[in-house]
Amino acid sequence: MIIGLDIGGTNIKGVIINNDGTILAKTSVTTGAGIDATENNICHCIETLLELSHINKKEVDAVGIGSAGAIDKQKGMVITSPNIPAWKHYPIVQRVEKITGYTVFLENDANAAVVGELWLGNGKNYKNWIMLTLGTGIGGGAVINGMPYTGNNGSAMEFGHITIDYNGLQCKCGRKGCLECYGSATAVVHFVKSHCTSYPDSSLNPIAQHTMTARHVYDEAKKGDPLALYVFNLIGTYLGIGIADLVNIFNPEAVILGGGLSSASQYFLPQIIHQVQKLSLEGMKENIRYMTTKHGDYTAAIGAAKYALETI
Repeated sequence: MIIGLDIGGTNIKGVIINNDGTILAKTSVTTGAGIDATENNICHCIETLLELSHINKKEVDAVGIGSAGAIDKQKGMVITSPNIPAWKHYPIVQRVEKITGYTVFLENDANAAVVGELWLGNGKNYKNWIMLTLGTGIGGGAVINGMPYTGNNGSAMEFGHITIDYNGLQCKCGRKGCLECYGSATAVVHFVKSHCTSYPDSSLNPIAQHTMTARHVYDEAKKGDPLALYVFNLIGTYLGIGIADLVNIFNPEAVILGGGLSSASQYFLPQIIHQVQKLSLEGMKENIRYMTTKHGDYTAAIGAAKYALETI
C-alpha cells in the first residue's frame, strides 16, 4: 500500500493505492498558509485516507509526494515554490518522515502527473506527448519515446514559466510574462476582476468584490455568463500561444490537460486548438489528439504513489 500526495498552492490531493493500481481511497484538503499549517494538513490528509480505506497505518509502505515548484530529489528538498512562498530550501522529505513515520519520496508535481497519466490514464496510449497541469499555477511534463523526461535534477518542464510577453504581468517567480500568469486558475480570477467594468451585467460582479475562485467562473460559464465565457476564451488564446511553442519543440502525438482548471476545458480548449493550428509549424501541428486526464485532479497524487512504489 502506498500513499500519494499532490501538494499544490491551494489544495493537497491524496490517494491510497496498491501496487496493481487499485485506488482504495482519495481525498482533498486545503494546503494552508505557512509551514506549520501545511504540515498539519499533510497529516490530516493521510489520516483521512487511512480512515476512508479502513487500512491500518502499519500496512502503508511509503508516501510519495508530488510537490509544486523546483525540487532537488536527491536532497529531498523543495528549492522554491512560487505558489507556496514559505517553502524556500524546505527539506520536505525529512520533515514529512519525521511527522508521519513513513519513508517518503519526492517528485515534482507535474512530473508526478505525467507518471500517473502514463500508468493509469490516457497517456499509456501514446509514446510522445505533453501535459500541462492547470491549477493555481501551471506545471508541465513530457513523455519522449514512452519515457517521462525530468531533466538533470527532476525539475524539468516548467511550462508555466515560459515567457509569452517579456513586458507582461509580474509572476510570483520574479519574472514577467510567464504563461501561468495568463492561463492558470489564478489568471482566470485576475482577468474576471480586470474586465468587470466591461461587463456590468455579469453575475460575477458581486462575487468579484469578495473571495472568488475559478470554480465560480466555471459555474457561471455553464449558465452562459458573457464575462465568464470571455475570460475562458481569453485564457484559451494565451494557452494556445504557449502550447503552439511546445508543439514546435516536441512534435507530440497528444496534448493532455490536467489540474483543477481542466474541468472547464470545454470553454477554452477550442481556442487552444485554434491557436496551435494558427501558430505551429507545418508538419508539427497535424494529427494531434487533445484530451484531459483520466483521473482529473488526482493524477499527480497517483503518479507520486507510483514513483514511491518504483523507488522503495
